[in-house]
Amino acid sequence: MKPMYFFLRMTIPYLMRVFFGIRKTLNSQNKSNTRTIFVSNHPSAFLDPIVAGASQKAIVHFMVRSDIFKKWLLPVTWASHMVPIYRLAEDGKENLEKNASTFREAINILRKNKSLLMFGEGYTDNEFIRSLKIIKKGPARIAFSAMVETNWSLDILVQPLGINYADPKYFKSDVLVSFGDIIHLHEYKELFLENPAKAYTALTRAIELSIQKQITYVSDVKLAPFVENIQKISRKGMNHFYHDDSISLVDRYHYSQKIATFVNENYSDSTKNWEEMKSLLSTYFLDEEKEKVNDNWVFTYSKNKSKNLGNRFLFLIFTFPVFVLGLIHNLLPYLFIKLFVEKKFERQVFWSGVKLLMGAPFFVIYNLPFIWIFYDLIYTNYWLAVLYFLIVPSLTFVISHGYYAKLKDTITLMKMPKTILEKFANRRKILAEKIADLGL
Repeated sequence: MKPMYFFLRMTIPYLMRVFFGIRKTLNSQNKSNTRTIFVSNHPSAFLDPIVAGASQKAIVHFMVRSDIFKKWLLPVTWASHMVPIYRLAEDGKENLEKNASTFREAINILRKNKSLLMFGEGYTDNEFIRSLKIIKKGPARIAFSAMVETNWSLDILVQPLGINYADPKYFKSDVLVSFGDIIHLHEYKELFLENPAKAYTALTRAIELSIQKQITYVSDVKLAPFVENIQKISRKGMNHFYHDDSISLVDRYHYSQKIATFVNENYSDSTKNWEEMKSLLSTYFLDEEKEKVNDNWVFTYSKNKSKNLGNRFLFLIFTFPVFVLGLIHNLLPYLFIKLFVEKKFERQVFWSGVKLLMGAPFFVIYNLPFIWIFYDLIYTNYWLAVLYFLIVPSLTFVISHGYYAKLKDTITLMKMPKTILEKFANRRKILAEKIADLGL
């Protein structure tokens, strides 16, 4: 294990606790040395290897796109266990032969009882979507190449996994990583010796089906907004903004899968009831957007027949001092990282991961002087000063970020006429009843 990788393994879990809301891992092997090829979906670009790597004990080497390997970044990519993959569309035919050395390195990693992490879809969509693209044959080719190279003497495993974000774009969003059943490559030996092409196809298909079972898989991507809208009304699923906090993340994950499976198996655009519900849901949320109505307001109003502003005011009053402290510790580095990343990276799908990795050292450097400020102005004890440095900046960042969002939301809600909330509450009730009638 390289020192940089060890450092990241020690620090990333802490960053994940700050960045995400609730985190959950299901069915991981819980071993450091597994000689496994992990194959994951790829819903959020740079954030995915961070999440997948931090969700298990296995020492992994990341198979990543070659354009990340800039000369000035080579020490970092090498030290972080990254291995380049060259692709025809992005890197050109002349660079594909470089994959031979990539395959050799991957095989050597497996020989040493270490693991590989690959993203089977190959690329990330610009918009987060609960589905899965066709899995490429790269993982199968590396897997069988390793078996042939070692004369089938090693027990090399393949384990698919699914990363499930509530929404990776947003701070304090939830994430659940589910690992599928382990595939033993020896089970494919006879088929491979008979027909390698069939073995590649069979293994790739097995990986694809397994990943589909680990995620909320909407088979027709055009129906993904429909599935999301059902989650918003029911409040039982994985939607980041609209869910019931009293329901566990695991239960919300399973409910989200239940909706997708139900729609996959039953939806028909030629059936009037389906098209009517799809249209009603779409129109409802479009109308909310036009009138700048938050559906959380509507849900609260439908239960209490009031805006419930009292609880909001209490929260804003009592957490104001923490909000101010959070601004002192975090506002300048936050604005710098936000403006820099959003200017340099055109694709928003990269923003979360890059902000997480770039922001961490910048926030640390910015807040280091507070150790001496605490020692000189508050209490002359360096142990307490270091403890303050480790806890207060990150904690106040989380609270102040939530405070600002709550403040903006409350000001807007105060201006919203009750007649509009009443109108949407009546429409919402009808939609909730229609969803309940489906058994969802």
